Amino acid sequence: MNLNYSLADQNGVQVLRIHDLLNEHTHQELLRTVDQKLNQGLARFIVDLEEMDYMNSVGLNFLLTLRSRSQDHGGQLVLANASSRVLDLLDMTKLRPVFQLTPNLDQALLKVNV
Repeated sequence: MNLNYSLADQNGVQVLRIHDLLNEHTHQELLRTVDQKLNQGLARFIVDLEEMDYMNSVGLNFLLTLRSRSQDHGGQLVLANASSRVLDLLDMTKLRPVFQLTPNLDQALLKVNV
């Protein structure tokens, strides 16, 4: 069990709950996990940010990489439960329009299954 994140499959959608994404080690570990799922043909991801109040450039880089890789494999990425501080970071970097954002996991599941 990883303390920085958990990954669960919900009807073919990979739900990634991130608790800490502030360091490069976690970033690389997560990318290896994502690549394993992509290699299995699983390319639809939800990143649940409920437990992340703050994100730095490492987290932002991970989200951009995950979005790109999932789309390259015909999938998609939806973000759920982003805090106001994370949303502010997305606004400040002008990246909010790049991501599909939902206020909760249930809506993210509906959006990713469309």
